[in-house]
Amino acid sequence: MNTRLKHFLIWGVLIFTPFLVRADQLDDLRNEREGLQNEITVLEAKISEYQKELGNKKTEINTLKNEIARINTQISKLNLEIKKTENQIYVTRLNIQETQVDIHETELSLAEKREVLAELLREMHKFDEEGFLEIILKYDTLTEVVKQTERLDSLQDKLNEVLYSTKILKNNLENKEVVLKENKKELENKNAQLAVQKSAQQSEKYRKDSVLKVTKGEEAKYQQLLNQVEQEQAELLKRLAKIEEQILIQKNFVNYFQAGEVPKKGTRIFAWPEDDARITQGYGLTAYAKRGAYGGQGHNGIDMTSGLASPIKAAAGGKIVAKGQEECRNYVRPSCNGYWGNWVAIQHPGGLITLYSHLSKPSHKSVGEPVDTGEVIGYEGATGNVTGPHLHFSVFTEFFTYKDPKTGDLRISYNYAKTLNPLDYL
Repeated sequence: MNTRLKHFLIWGVLIFTPFLVRADQLDDLRNEREGLQNEITVLEAKISEYQKELGNKKTEINTLKNEIARINTQISKLNLEIKKTENQIYVTRLNIQETQVDIHETELSLAEKREVLAELLREMHKFDEEGFLEIILKYDTLTEVVKQTERLDSLQDKLNEVLYSTKILKNNLENKEVVLKENKKELENKNAQLAVQKSAQQSEKYRKDSVLKVTKGEEAKYQQLLNQVEQEQAELLKRLAKIEEQILIQKNFVNYFQAGEVPKKGTRIFAWPEDDARITQGYGLTAYAKRGAYGGQGHNGIDMTSGLASPIKAAAGGKIVAKGQEECRNYVRPSCNGYWGNWVAIQHPGGLITLYSHLSKPSHKSVGEPVDTGEVIGYEGATGNVTGPHLHFSVFTEFFTYKDPKTGDLRISYNYAKTLNPLDYL
């Protein structure tokens, strides 16, 4: 077969065959993905309506009727969140399939170009093996020698072209592999979030059953329950405050951390740990704190909510220095983990510590591992001594953990005097 004709046929395969494969394999994927994304948009609108409803309920009088209505609304919202996350997982899988098809096509194209490259190199090698005198003697006229020389130049140009296009294909392949890894990581994160959302849904149902079982549907008993929870919290924190005083004197810490120079108020060093969060209690001597709920101390952080099982993110880069995780169920073990429930503490450059507590599930990362700003470290929950799902977020200039001499459990310092108002730095 004529060499030029063969090259033409090879280039025809390279140009047209992948296009036909993409049309067959990707159109259905893209149509399906578009349908799912439209459904996600509808779900997000409904979720937003439930979120507004939950926000309105927070401002209502805390009654048993409102609490049950809030839990039912929370469960309905979670059901939509679960459906949305399942759709997002499926969309991510479609993205992975599309990337895999792209990678396969790139590999095929790359292999074909390598064959062309090998053939061109063989042709070039033939010319290199023949001396100038041999080439002249091989042909009858100078015109034929010039034609062969021009063919050599043409081969050289084609070789450069194939080398360049092969390099581009290789770069594209590497980029697609990066995208594939990102898609897989996103899928893993979505799967983790889905598991937490399903668990949170069951926890809310359990919470509802617990409230109704304890109160037997009577308002007076519900108010008694709220008072009992508040008193237990106050008594626990009073006891722990005395222990902390002794710990500071004896320096009997499990871990101890102290910040360096404290940034000026208004220095925006932290990102919000939740998206679209709404503050439910501020810092310091709030109305709730003045009732003695924190053992006579001010509220050492801020409370916020974006909805049960919403992702909680590291407010800045740093390192996980401590964490507490138990199977905490509200109204059954209100003092779980010393009031805090599931929690994570992160130390940041400069020494400040941020605390994230009442999580439905803390970070899968271990103590000592680094985290980046915005990295998911847990999910909003209602663990520990709380009356509803939220995130408690504190900023410490001095932070320590210790063993409770009464129970042997790991405790974290409340240490209100060594905390900052997070709103001054968010």
